[in-house]
Amino acid sequence: MPELNQDFKLDILKEVGNIGAGNATTSLSQLLNYQRVDMYVPEVDLCPLDEIPDLLGGAEKPVQGVFIKAPGDISFYTVFLMGEESAQSLVTNLTGREHSLDGEMGRSVLLEVGNIVTAAYLNALSYMTDLTFLPEPPQLAVDMAGAILGTVLAEANVAEDYILVLKTAFSTDSGDIDGNFLIIPDIDALDTVVKLLIDGVAK
Repeated sequence: MPELNQDFKLDILKEVGNIGAGNATTSLSQLLNYQRVDMYVPEVDLCPLDEIPDLLGGAEKPVQGVFIKAPGDISFYTVFLMGEESAQSLVTNLTGREHSLDGEMGRSVLLEVGNIVTAAYLNALSYMTDLTFLPEPPQLAVDMAGAILGTVLAEANVAEDYILVLKTAFSTDSGDIDGNFLIIPDIDALDTVVKLLIDGVAK
């Protein structure tokens, strides 16, 4: 197969992201008591590592991060990151009440949302490629963006200089809530996934 254009790869991965977002919306609806929440992926990019902190609002920006290791046919590390204000808005919209992000309910909601977002994307990818992923339990980290990113990159033992970033947005009756979903695979793994999608291994 000829070398694939990067923009073409990103378009394909964005489509998988939007399918995953649709799945996540269905799952999120099961958590709702008070308001509608729809999830969508407005942008996908392959970003250099040194640009990621700025993308998140700066290395010193306080964020909430849900980290999941997903081994399988191809191994991924995923991180769902939200600024404190966005995280608080999401928790409030999902529960109908304002809960402290440090409290049990706030932490539980963020872990569950991170788990849903990751599972929705990996399930869409698995369905379309026949690859198997085995996500481990989510872990919540509360720190500056640069610190969380550094910890995750060290854990993932990243050999490449780029990370796949899916801009993630939640549309609610109160407005949009922004986040970032980072996928940290081997770059060759991304090429494998894209080629499987194109070759029609997908169902």
